[in-house]
Amino acid sequence: MHRLAFRTPDRRLPAAVALFALFGGCSGSEPEPTLDETLAAIVADARDAAGSPGLSAAVAVDGELIWSGASGLADVENGVPATADSVYRIASISKPVAGVALMQLVDRGAVDLDAEVQTYFPAFPEKEHPVTVRHLMTHTSGIRHYNPGEMDMKDHFDTIEAAIEIFKDDPLLFEPSTQYSYSSYAWNIVAGIVENVSGQTFDEYMHENVWGPAGMDATYLEHQGEIVPNRVRQYVKHDDDEGVLNAPFADLSIKWAGGGMISRAPDLVRFALALDAETILSADAHDRMTTPYRLADGTMSEYALGWRISTDDTGTWVAHSGGATGGSTRLLRLPERGVAVAVFSNVQSAEGLAETARRLAEAALEHTPEP
Repeated sequence: MHRLAFRTPDRRLPAAVALFALFGGCSGSEPEPTLDETLAAIVADARDAAGSPGLSAAVAVDGELIWSGASGLADVENGVPATADSVYRIASISKPVAGVALMQLVDRGAVDLDAEVQTYFPAFPEKEHPVTVRHLMTHTSGIRHYNPGEMDMKDHFDTIEAAIEIFKDDPLLFEPSTQYSYSSYAWNIVAGIVENVSGQTFDEYMHENVWGPAGMDATYLEHQGEIVPNRVRQYVKHDDDEGVLNAPFADLSIKWAGGGMISRAPDLVRFALALDAETILSADAHDRMTTPYRLADGTMSEYALGWRISTDDTGTWVAHSGGATGGSTRLLRLPERGVAVAVFSNVQSAEGLAETARRLAEAALEHTPEP
């Protein structure tokens, strides 16, 4: 295996120096950087800090997509620049996207969150304790996460029923609702419920009911053999942090709803804005999705139905991160201000994307007066 000693050409100085050089160094005479320049500089700095070949981002405020851009390379070997249209593995951000599909069915009265999963997906066997749909979506089901080596599985699964064979007969880790334990596998069952209740394949349902109505024209389930315009190459960091290597092959059919989608940053911002506008989900269903789950002992989790929730002086932030084979992602929302930020990287274990998304959101808010 040959290491790709990744070095992006120095097309941009670090943000603070670049802005100083761009606007002049004379005290009192330099103009303020524009919002576009500020956001572009944050992205360039973030790519350097993350050690990622490429990084793409998009930002919305007051319900409008105001900026999208990128820094670095989508393909190191061929010198292809990353752009706003670059398509990345969105990893676990697939969960809230899939969660919207299920909550649409809840909205229609077709699914009860507190029903046992076998009501809608009998391929998952009954366990020593009942597992409900709500348990799946809040990571409180007791269904295990990946064992070593399973995240990079090369096998292809033609059906969701086939994809659950690897874990379905394993015992639960604990009685559901008593603990929080992150499980991408639990979300396979979410996809299975969507299929069985809707009568469509998960792929068909997502296109017709979520991606299409939200204007997500470059969002798909990742099928390795398909030609996808603007798809990035995926990378992993070299052990000595002196470069990157091509990421190992991984077939994502083991986890369509839990981490198998690919998309571009503006599409995920449009997804967030469609939620805010109630285009793809009712306000009541969205409120239920973003209400943190209370464990059996009364402890409040920071995780809701597919979203992680936090509150500070700015407001209530709704977010999800993702880590894929060869990719790292972050989606951050502040629904009360119509703010949405997506940050995508094409290297595994990129650092600082949560902070980058917050910096982009704060910069957008700073340039936008409160109504």
